[in-house]
Amino acid sequence: MSEVLFFSYVKSINAVEGLGRLISRSGFEDVIPGGESIAIKLHMGELGNTRYIRPVFVRKVVDIVKSNGGKPFLFDTVVNYPGARDTREKYLRTAAKNGFTEVSVGAPVVIADDDDEQQSIPVSNRIGNCQLEEVKSSSLLLNSPCLIVLSHVKGHEISGFGGAVKNLGMGCVSRETKRAQHYVNMPQFNEESDCDGCGKCAEVCPTGAITIVDGRPERVVAECSSCGTCLFMCPSHCWVWPPGSKETFQIYLGHAATAVVAGYRGKIAYVNFIQDVVPLCDCVAASGTPVVQDIGIAFSLDPVAIDKASLDLIDQAPIIPGSTSVKPPDIMGKIHKTSSLVQLETAEKLKLGTMKYELVSV
Repeated sequence: MSEVLFFSYVKSINAVEGLGRLISRSGFEDVIPGGESIAIKLHMGELGNTRYIRPVFVRKVVDIVKSNGGKPFLFDTVVNYPGARDTREKYLRTAAKNGFTEVSVGAPVVIADDDDEQQSIPVSNRIGNCQLEEVKSSSLLLNSPCLIVLSHVKGHEISGFGGAVKNLGMGCVSRETKRAQHYVNMPQFNEESDCDGCGKCAEVCPTGAITIVDGRPERVVAECSSCGTCLFMCPSHCWVWPPGSKETFQIYLGHAATAVVAGYRGKIAYVNFIQDVVPLCDCVAASGTPVVQDIGIAFSLDPVAIDKASLDLIDQAPIIPGSTSVKPPDIMGKIHKTSSLVQLETAEKLKLGTMKYELVSV
């Protein structure tokens, strides 16, 4: 059983101070090496998104690392789909617009791309028909002697929800590894759909894999990056997720997260912000309205335990009237017609962590 420390927003003290209290109570400050560069992994939000982790919380973590002699830097990776974060330069501009600059948070912002030095981590133990043979991750991240993973807990159209495990498995890996995971849920064209041959899917496809032939889209699978842009941009909803692909994606996600941790040689702490619990992820400009009230902040050394505790706390919270018609358990998974526990069950079987936890109020 893993310990998950929890600061509830019901408490009347400042939430930023509550975050500091969590880290102090955990004793994690004692393992921060003085004089070393310390990675703080987080998602800095898509351009137009307003639900990502607030910079003021990140500044608090930065200040704690500095007070213990560490030299923190914020870290994330470029994405696999077209947009405001698909190159290092574009992501840095987006991060700045969202409030993440060295001036605002007190630490440099580092965005990794595939042309940076990468380390290959073999996936030696595979379950659930996972075909991943290796995971690639930034050497800069893996060489940090201490890693702090900050995750915003929210919904996700494919994985049901995103927390610490997704932050590891998707957020810490190369674009190549992201594509390998998304390949298993490559959108399919629904032949029975009311496609009018508008060509929008071909127009937005970043790799040119789709063309319109006789009024219907045709795709060269070998050229598809599995980014899902065709599905999201089709005005007639003619592209769909293959049956079972969301669960398969989560199995791959659990393997990728486990590999990242296996390739890392330092201490890792996880902080989950269970607030702005919206249906869609921070990658979406309009991620929706919250499903439940803001709950609090959790801290753990176990990514599986902290995610399971976060999901349980969401299920126990009052649903905001009109936000959703689904009921617990697994509200976020039901919204997206999957079981968001698949990623956690996979990670637990791979010994990344345990879903058994003790919640300790701080």
